[in-house]
Amino acid sequence: MKEYVHVQFIATKEERVIIKEKLALLGEDFVPMVMDDTYDQWPDGVYICYASYSGKISSELATVIKLQDPFLAERMQISYIPEELKNKYRK
Repeated sequence: MKEYVHVQFIATKEERVIIKEKLALLGEDFVPMVMDDTYDQWPDGVYICYASYSGKISSELATVIKLQDPFLAERMQISYIPEELKNKYRK
C-alpha cells in the first residue's frame, strides 16, 4: 500500500512547463488535485504570475525528490502528512 502526503509545487510562470513535464513523469505516484496559475498584484501595481500545482505524492517519492531533484525540491512544499504516517515513524 502506498502512503501519500499532500504537496504543493510553486513555480514562476516561466518554470511551469518544466514542472508540468516533471510531474507527468511521476506517473501514478503523483495524484494531481489543483493545478492553476495565480496572479497577485504588488502594492506598486505590478502583477506577478506563478503556477501552483497541488496533489498527493507517495511518501517514498517525496523523499527521493528532496534528495535527488533540486529543481523540484526547491519548489515542493509538504502541506499535510496523515497522522498514521507520522505515528509510523515516531515509534
